[in-house]
Amino acid sequence: MEIISFSPKQFSEFLALVDDQIRPPGSSTHAWEDFPLILGRENSSMIFGICEGESVAAGIACLVRQFQTSCGPIPVAGIGSVVTRPESRGLGYSRALQNALIERLASANVPLAVLWTDQPEFYISRGFVPAGWEFHVDMIGVRPTDGFPDGFSFRTFNPEDSAGVAALYDHHPYRTIRPPGDDACLYTMPGTKGLVATGKGDKVVAAVFCGKGADFKDYVTEWDGPLGLVVPLLIECRNRGWARHLLVPAGAEGLAEQLVRLGGTVAAQPSGHWLIIQPEKLSRYMQGAGHGIPQDRNDPVALLGSVGSDGIVIPGALTVAVWGFDSV
Repeated sequence: MEIISFSPKQFSEFLALVDDQIRPPGSSTHAWEDFPLILGRENSSMIFGICEGESVAAGIACLVRQFQTSCGPIPVAGIGSVVTRPESRGLGYSRALQNALIERLASANVPLAVLWTDQPEFYISRGFVPAGWEFHVDMIGVRPTDGFPDGFSFRTFNPEDSAGVAALYDHHPYRTIRPPGDDACLYTMPGTKGLVATGKGDKVVAAVFCGKGADFKDYVTEWDGPLGLVVPLLIECRNRGWARHLLVPAGAEGLAEQLVRLGGTVAAQPSGHWLIIQPEKLSRYMQGAGHGIPQDRNDPVALLGSVGSDGIVIPGALTVAVWGFDSV
């Protein structure tokens, strides 16, 4: 089988295949609207597949970004949109595409990859295992607060707020390091709603965003700013019926703890299915940051930690946070 980069016509056919295969029933958005970075044409060099004749039989997409971690910036590959036409399944196409992508990532010195899937059995043989952690907060029981401090108010997000919100996002200790343009693209995805808190001169000082197209429909997937302003925004989102749940990535546990004190409930889950592509390179990042190296350098759980059977987070040697908007 030949693995090829898609022509413009094949690229469009691949997008249609992704739309058909992975969109939830009744979705009002397209896959490329919910995942505009990984499925954008400017990322076409990381999208390839297998054709039968002139038709796309299978494809895979990947988005590489630097992540700010507990050991400094590390390139991470987000893998998504692994699709095969129903009539072409069972021929080994998905496995061949995964192998080809991992080889490309290794050649590009990308040491770590993550994917999100409802069918982990298709990826575990390649070494993808659940690891890391994030917190999912149910906000339905959160009690009202006193609202916003004097001098602050809130309103609906508009695209002109993107730069101000991006500046707030950059204060998170662990995050995707987004190139210019990523933020505006993510904040204006169809199906996404946002609120901002403003201070003097209508300056944006906090923000929350709900949904990600058809994914995370009932979730606040990103938030930025002081917790004293974020919490009233979250309560407003819940009261409007926009979102009942909140995603809190690793390193931002303070917000989950505050919401629990106000009556919310929280559960920890793995942050994705992770693969270590270059253990030696990861070890060098960790040594450079003065961190210890796990004995099994190929084990994502030893590296990134996990969630125990009792629901308690077991930290690993490296902390990596994935925000909802940055999942692919």
